[in-house]
Amino acid sequence: MSDTSSSAAPSTDGADYRERLVPSWPTWIVAAGLVAMISIAYGAALGSWAGWGTALASSALATALLISTAPVITVGTSGIRVGGAELPVRSIEDVDIVDKVRIRELRGPGSDGRIFVAIRPGAAPDGILITLDDDADPHPAWLLSSRHPDRLAASLAATMGRP
Repeated sequence: MSDTSSSAAPSTDGADYRERLVPSWPTWIVAAGLVAMISIAYGAALGSWAGWGTALASSALATALLISTAPVITVGTSGIRVGGAELPVRSIEDVDIVDKVRIRELRGPGSDGRIFVAIRPGAAPDGILITLDDDADPHPAWLLSSRHPDRLAASLAATMGRP
């Protein structure tokens, strides 16, 4: 089963796995609350037409920002892409599924600051940790959020030719 925010099915662009980490519903409620506050303030100060116009424009802007800033994770035959960052499959040593507690440990005090991080706690609490085997790469690992970390890890394993 897939929804509009994530998909583990093959996509039309040749990717084996594709997921967009759009914010979860609490984030949308907060955004709607901010839009309402701004709209009411403008409506009270400048009249109802200004309030409704502000509501319409602010809603469109908030929606566009929340969707356009959501990173897209794709796995294809060449490797994994997160937003604009690419990791070739030959650089991947291991893939582990991590829960929100382990993510907190990996990002907390004493963690390795060189880890490439693309986490969206509001979109997906769990994720994967990709350990790299590339001395030329400044990042020893990638830490990614995912709504379907098991599917993402399985897709990467299949791309790497591992069971």
